[in-house]
Amino acid sequence: MGHFWESEKLYLDGDLYFNDLLNDIEKAVSYITVEMYIFNYDLIGQKITEALIKAGQRGVKVQIIVDGVGTYNYFSHLHPLFSAANIPVKIFHPLPFYHPFYGKLIFSKKIRALLGRIWRLNQRNHRKIITIDENIMFLGSFNLTQEHTSLSNEIKWKDVGVRITGPNVKLGILYFKKIWQLRDFFKYRKNVRQPKLKEAKYFPLRLNHSIVLRRIYQKNLHQRIQKAKDTIWLATPYFIPSRKFIMLLAKAAERGVDVRVLISSKTDVKIFQTLQFFYYPYLIKKNVKIFHYKETVLHAKIFIVDDWVTVGSSNLNHRSLLHDLEADLAIQEKVNKEIIKKDFQEATHPEHLVTIDDLKKRPLLDKILSRIFFLFKYWF
Repeated sequence: MGHFWESEKLYLDGDLYFNDLLNDIEKAVSYITVEMYIFNYDLIGQKITEALIKAGQRGVKVQIIVDGVGTYNYFSHLHPLFSAANIPVKIFHPLPFYHPFYGKLIFSKKIRALLGRIWRLNQRNHRKIITIDENIMFLGSFNLTQEHTSLSNEIKWKDVGVRITGPNVKLGILYFKKIWQLRDFFKYRKNVRQPKLKEAKYFPLRLNHSIVLRRIYQKNLHQRIQKAKDTIWLATPYFIPSRKFIMLLAKAAERGVDVRVLISSKTDVKIFQTLQFFYYPYLIKKNVKIFHYKETVLHAKIFIVDDWVTVGSSNLNHRSLLHDLEADLAIQEKVNKEIIKKDFQEATHPEHLVTIDDLKKRPLLDKILSRIFFLFKYWF
């Protein structure tokens, strides 16, 4: 396997992913961390909740972080259950007016808390990471919600996840603790080897918890696109990249690289159905092939540049680039890379190719709204 992980298992199916996750939680003996953007109390959320509570009852230390926007309804169902089981949960940047502790504060502190939350409102924790016994890590694009499985009321979403094992899993826990409590972070990092900044772009686990790392990863992706020889294949639910990124894709296509962008036709964020069309005409004219995935919601985030393949939580939008905490993994196993490439190729059916004629058929209002929404791309 190499020196990063002891094992690496790929999942293109949500049912298999959650089945293995539940099995590992049930076998946990010491420590579980959950860092999740969306944790719903649906059929999958209920199974995970029950497994975590049972783990806590048998002596496993369980810590959970959920995002204040992604899991905005946490207090409706999950809070009473975890609170009764004495499992601590932290809300990452809660919504300004939605949190029970407000009632315990004096007025001046309520105002300061409110202003602080408004200031941080655009910064979200978009990661989907679960670690078990400091040796197993699940990550990818799967939230804790039934939409990714056959339990969904519609066709399950198209996603990708990875289960990795080995001592370097502790690096993911380290930055969980940075959010959980700085005292724990400083204590834990004494026993964890962190990659130096000059090593960061080569380290397979990519966590963008600092401005410096965000720039390193962005620059690294740009350099890979500039040096690409054969393929640049990108799958993303939301396509609002930077102008420089668009120019790099166009130049790569012009020099003969096979550049494909697979974008979800269906989406859980409706505004993107209009917004993401902004760059289409320019890219198509530069020979970049854009495909709309129509079978279901494409929620996977996959970057393929020649033999370099990453999966994770990062989208091709300004949120992932500038604002949100993300977690991605550069795939190490050759067989897993080939599986992802084959799946991507099968998803880019010729009949799903977007053409200039297709763009001409768009309603005038949709074209106008696309340009208006684009002015606020910083927030998307």
